[in-house]
Amino acid sequence: MKQRAKTETNNLGLTPQRKAFDVMMNVQCDLMTEVGLPLPPHWKKTHETPQWTKNICQKLKVTILKPILKLKPVRRKFSWPNYGRCIGILERFKTFFAKDVPRILKEEGFNRIGKKKWAKLQSILGEEKMRRYYLKILERPANDKTPIFELCVLAMERQTTNLERMKQIAFVHLADQSAKTTAMFLKGMQEGYSTFLNEDGEFSGDDRRVDIHLELIAWQYEIEKILKLKLPVTRNKFFGNLKKLPEFKTRTQDWFNDVCKDIKLTGWKKGHPYKFSSP
Repeated sequence: MKQRAKTETNNLGLTPQRKAFDVMMNVQCDLMTEVGLPLPPHWKKTHETPQWTKNICQKLKVTILKPILKLKPVRRKFSWPNYGRCIGILERFKTFFAKDVPRILKEEGFNRIGKKKWAKLQSILGEEKMRRYYLKILERPANDKTPIFELCVLAMERQTTNLERMKQIAFVHLADQSAKTTAMFLKGMQEGYSTFLNEDGEFSGDDRRVDIHLELIAWQYEIEKILKLKLPVTRNKFFGNLKKLPEFKTRTQDWFNDVCKDIKLTGWKKGHPYKFSSP
């Protein structure tokens, strides 16, 4: 959800009721549960999520995650081409963090954010929870004063090192194989490089609804406040604010209505327009 924390926040006029860290942790936990994988150490939901966000995770499972899940061994049968595809995905993942993330952040204007606006962003990031999480995975004492940005960089470097180790192990196994097997592995690795992310850093399995799905997840707490407190916010009004974001300018109300129907996001009220809170 790279675009959510920059200037579009002012355009949308929404203030999430929970921190960005909560949203990211919860959606990752829901995705892991949806695909049937155990949660990694230190991963724990901070709040129970509504059913419609879980429905979105179901959609992501059969769209952007589908190419990865297809690589799961069938009846524990080993496949050298699929092994290569897995390594290719990991290599693309490394490139994404090393090259695409800095480019995306620059394109989204993070390098132009002033101190005042950055202070506002920090207030919704959930920095304390992020700090506790990264100190745990980096095995550092709770009173460590390292800036949160440096902790994030260290965690990313550790993950990149682990991915590189996996690749080296794969090539150690490959060294004892025939030329035919090696060719299958390398061909699979080339295919895997673009299986999950394309050259532009976009999801290869995107069904054209990933942007709106992630947008709704990002603002799930604001939406739940609207629905649970029976605030007079119509679906049309909510989408009217979303259309201020560049990726939704060409979308229609009927399209958004279909998205809501598809993930069972219901309960919108009729009444006077609700004044969205400013960040």
